[in-house]
Amino acid sequence: MPDILQQTYIKVPRQKVYDLLISSEGWNAWFTDDTFLHLDADGRGEIRLSWKSSDNELPFIEDGGEILEAVDGERFVFQWSPSRMPSTVEINLADYKDGTLIMLKETGFGSTEEDISACVGCAVGWGEALTLLKVYLENGIIMKEDLIL
Repeated sequence: MPDILQQTYIKVPRQKVYDLLISSEGWNAWFTDDTFLHLDADGRGEIRLSWKSSDNELPFIEDGGEILEAVDGERFVFQWSPSRMPSTVEINLADYKDGTLIMLKETGFGSTEEDISACVGCAVGWGEALTLLKVYLENGIIMKEDLIL
């Protein structure tokens, strides 16, 4: 299965993007509803991404796993399980023009129908997520209420 590759340019400093990615409050500000994130001094930890369902009859949607690496201002890597097996999400940050280039890569999907479906869903989802992050950081606008889960 191919890797998911997404990138976007955000007109804010790298450190501001990174600081948002390493806190529960940061994720909840632009993307999730009730994320838990614990990061140890060695750059490892745990992340649980949680969203309220758009259908009030359904419980929260939650996924997450181990934080494998967090390098201050440069890189955030974690695992989650949108399919049967965990996949790895790498978010790399680089200075670019007057802001930050965010490069996201997700790997680890298999070739079953379930894996392919999850991969396609995540590819679309990460594109949307990076757009939400850009709109939030550049303009202070929160659009996550429009997510359809």
